[in-house]
Amino acid sequence: MTIRNIQEANLALQPYIPLVAQLTGKDTTLARIQPLMKLLGNPQDALRVVHVAGTSGKTSTAYYLSALLSAGGKKNGLTVSPHIDSVAERVQVNGKPLSEQEFCQELTEFLTIVQKAPEPPSYFELLYAFSLWVFARQNVDYAVIETGMGGLHDATNVASRPDKVCVITDIGLDHTHILGKTLKEIATQKIGIAHENNQVFTYSQSQEVMAVFKDWTDSHNAVLHHTTQDAEAQASGLDFSGVPNYQARNWLLGHWVYGYLVKRDNLPSLTSKVLLQTLNIKIPARMDIRRVKGKTIIMDGAHNLQKMSALVSSFKQLYPGVKPAIVIGMKNDKDYKDVTATLSTLAAKVITTSFTSSQDLPVKSMDPELLAEAFKGHVPTEAIADSAAATRALLDSPEPVGLITGSFYLLSEIRNNKGLL
Repeated sequence: MTIRNIQEANLALQPYIPLVAQLTGKDTTLARIQPLMKLLGNPQDALRVVHVAGTSGKTSTAYYLSALLSAGGKKNGLTVSPHIDSVAERVQVNGKPLSEQEFCQELTEFLTIVQKAPEPPSYFELLYAFSLWVFARQNVDYAVIETGMGGLHDATNVASRPDKVCVITDIGLDHTHILGKTLKEIATQKIGIAHENNQVFTYSQSQEVMAVFKDWTDSHNAVLHHTTQDAEAQASGLDFSGVPNYQARNWLLGHWVYGYLVKRDNLPSLTSKVLLQTLNIKIPARMDIRRVKGKTIIMDGAHNLQKMSALVSSFKQLYPGVKPAIVIGMKNDKDYKDVTATLSTLAAKVITTSFTSSQDLPVKSMDPELLAEAFKGHVPTEAIADSAAATRALLDSPEPVGLITGSFYLLSEIRNNKGLL
């Protein structure tokens, strides 16, 4: 089989999607992916890895780390999940997805090897293994890896070299049906990416979370470093007044880690001008702003309370006094009522919707009527099940600013509907 374009790539990957629903929350141990990695020659053992885990900010922090490494002249691979505009986003070199031709050529060869695996991988496991396999073939200097879910039992945790650098973003309550219902349980899963002699970087968080981090790193002979956003902002010397606060927070964490690599690996220090260039990269569906039909449209995936609070705060920072029209759709496994209560404080009107995008999706979209009920009595609300129709209603609304938020799968579906935005 020869894969010739992204559409054919998506079709070739379809058989691996059902395993996600079967395996999520059970049997998700490293023992599943290890035989596949061995078949591939254990490419993770050939890579210097920067491993990013956490509840909120993982993808943005990973993108910023990739941008900083590229600015420092270091060839780097980046793998994130989920993708937004194309599956090729899961395999990036120097912050850019492989070209369609190269992605398809590599995937054709890779899937031939995968056929020999003792058991088929899930969609996420396959694409993660594929990214590492490509990075090793590309001889990257660093691989920046975002966990899928959790960390301890996440497929990405096969990367365990002593020189691995671990980055833990803010911890909050999400995926509680799988990772645990308390911050302590969730923090234990996230810090599980730290192996013997690894360096771990995080912001100072709650006493409960930091106690979990310290206990784990002490017992695994890893080194825990923690800082604050204010300290890093002051040390950077940059002006963040026009930057969404949560993105400044993510960039500063990445910049702090890059500073460690400058010292450990003798990387070049970057000028303020170059640092600002890395700060201003566009990250898909993270405070992603565009002009459509005379309106300002902002796309930002915020599917838990922590992310939504950060989005609302950053929106008010950038657009003081503005009340946007909002389209939102969420997965049906989310604790949505706190999310909707927070978003209601911002909205002029809300349009709830649904999505059908699959990717590695083990659950379905929430019923937009049920989601609308949570907003009623607080803000004018309408349920429109079709995401394209909901987006057109947003564009037809009188509000000059529109916000599309909730699940990344919703944003992916809307953005991939050609001609809609």
